[in-house]
Amino acid sequence: MLRDEQIDLRKQRARAGRYTLENLGKNRVFSNYRITNAETGGQYVVGIRGFSTGDNTCTCPDFKANTLGTCKHIELTLETLKGDQPAHVQRKKAPIIVPEVYLHYGEELQLGLHVPPRHTDQLGRLAKRYFDERGLWSNRGRYQDFLEDVEDVPEPVNMVNDAVEFLHREVERATMALREAEWTAELERGTQPWELLPIPLYPYQVAGVIFLACRGRCILGDDMGLGKTIMALAAVELLARECTLARVLVIAPASVKYQWEGEIRKYTTRAVQIVDGSPDERKKQYAEATFYRLVNYEQVVRDTGDINAWQPDLIILDEAQRIKNWASKTSRAVKKLNSRYAFVLTGTPLENKLEELYSIVQFVDERRFGPAFQFLHDHRVLDDSGQLVGYRHVERIRRKLEPIFLRRTRDEVLSQLPQRTDSNVFVELTEYQRGLYDGQKVALARLLSKGALNDAERRRVLACLANMRLICDSSYLFDQSVNPSPKLDEFGELLGELGLASTTPRKGQHKLVVFSQWEQMLHLAAAVLERHRVGYALLHGGLSGKDRKAVLAKFKTDEACRVFLSTDAGGVGLNLQMADTVLNLELPWNPAVLEQRIARVHRLGQERPVRVINLIARNTIEERVLKVLEQKQALFDGVFDGTDDDIPLEAVGSRGFAESVQRVLGDAPIPIVQPATNTAPLAEPMLLALEALVRGLTAQADTGTLCVDHVARLKQLGTELRLRFGG
Repeated sequence: MLRDEQIDLRKQRARAGRYTLENLGKNRVFSNYRITNAETGGQYVVGIRGFSTGDNTCTCPDFKANTLGTCKHIELTLETLKGDQPAHVQRKKAPIIVPEVYLHYGEELQLGLHVPPRHTDQLGRLAKRYFDERGLWSNRGRYQDFLEDVEDVPEPVNMVNDAVEFLHREVERATMALREAEWTAELERGTQPWELLPIPLYPYQVAGVIFLACRGRCILGDDMGLGKTIMALAAVELLARECTLARVLVIAPASVKYQWEGEIRKYTTRAVQIVDGSPDERKKQYAEATFYRLVNYEQVVRDTGDINAWQPDLIILDEAQRIKNWASKTSRAVKKLNSRYAFVLTGTPLENKLEELYSIVQFVDERRFGPAFQFLHDHRVLDDSGQLVGYRHVERIRRKLEPIFLRRTRDEVLSQLPQRTDSNVFVELTEYQRGLYDGQKVALARLLSKGALNDAERRRVLACLANMRLICDSSYLFDQSVNPSPKLDEFGELLGELGLASTTPRKGQHKLVVFSQWEQMLHLAAAVLERHRVGYALLHGGLSGKDRKAVLAKFKTDEACRVFLSTDAGGVGLNLQMADTVLNLELPWNPAVLEQRIARVHRLGQERPVRVINLIARNTIEERVLKVLEQKQALFDGVFDGTDDDIPLEAVGSRGFAESVQRVLGDAPIPIVQPATNTAPLAEPMLLALEALVRGLTAQADTGTLCVDHVARLKQLGTELRLRFGG
């Protein structure tokens, strides 16, 4: 039923689209056809061999992955041909004139053999030995033997391109499986099979190198900081030695390209090129010879054709969670790239939804999980209203992942990592901050009490949540006329505790990495550092790649530069092992982001114990974030580390927008201020909010300008006053 529905859906899409057909052969029916999308200009080739499902082929990605034996291009071609052909022709199939080895894209990818009615005895024996009565691979022999035997058949056998690729891939897979067994046995005996890089690798890293090189297209999902980059570089050296690897494309976030360049130059002698500049400059760079080519995800969207023209042997996706959304332009562009091998590196292969994992796996093996419609049907649990409430049959996913997915947690290799200590430092909001905070909380409560929200109201809810978090850091982020911030006061105290507030820096002194989601908060922290005469570097998303490289170099090499201030632009991909302390001025919503921050310091190469400090405003949304982070982590742990087959989503908070927000804010209901008589006293939070607004307006009176934020706050406060006092 489900598969029939999907076939019908493709027929509908075929009728709705605008396409042109061109017969590429001489037969009026059974031929190859070029089909062109009139709107996009996209072209695919459809091979028509019959009028039944499964008879035909198409070069489009959907046909290769959907396991239906058809696609909208095939359905369109058949519909066009049926209108021109009598019924008896539609019952025929294309005659088999020459022997042909092809690839059958059914529910299972299988090699097939078409045998013509007139054939030699040798071909007949070959067909019986390796294929069943349907002409499909029977698993009674080895692909290597088949390739050798087909050469001895007297008549020429046509080998379709995708069948040749499949055969060579399967032969190589069998060869590398033997290598993997040999190398793993050596590793278990305590000997390292080879030296690939000028640094020793830990045993678990050697195991990772073996996995990457021998599986060819796979995912390394180790916890952040365990050395995925080093393992990838070593695996490249191994493949270059064993399989004549010559061109490697690394796709990474823009902020990390220079980091890859430094690692490649440090640990290998290979030529490396960073692609950057204008379209014309990039085109010239793609034409140059190099072993490593480094691009960022945004460039892939623009340069897909040039990248494929270079024909990389291996593509390495760093921080591959960038393609977790299969509908995004970036994800679609990356999946159009072609390569023999693919390494996917990500410490967070799944953050919130199984669909994210599906999208990442698609790049490595588009058929691993089957078509998306089948995957979602088999594993998602929906309530009566169609809302997602959980996942089922997760063990099936684990089994399908096992051949291509390797993940080791920090706990598994803790003996090889430096000690890490996490501590939460709580601060109390000032009275003024509390007034601003409670004012936002009341406004939020009023919105949530309305029930169904329109888009504008949903945006107001999100704005209230953001404002509450800003106020927890510093009231200045919300109202620039004042700046009470217990967090910044605590930050100043920590500088003294760490010995950083000293005019005489000494070698071996602590170095600190400070993270905040907001660049303005980092500027406030920088002012604290300047008052204490502490050298620092500041990284944010607005810096160019070269400027980021300079900022990072300053922190690494300048002994007087003791503190590295960074937004989450520095939470991905950068190596900051020269520091030994991480300070989070606020906790991010996403547990993966928090771990990305910490892993910049607590990673391989770190020789000192690492201290992680989280500043948290007490009795605020920030305290609840701690619990929410644990809840969001439940899905991740359940899929990769858990033993339960069914995973409920209650912990992720998917029972409605308002209820999710309520869970974040606390167990107790948000107090709703009811309308009262106009003799009621003005609530203290409202007084404080009004006072802050008046100060902000007064500060701008001389210039004749009015801040948009103040206008919005004035309207919001007016609404509150009307509800409070009537009118």
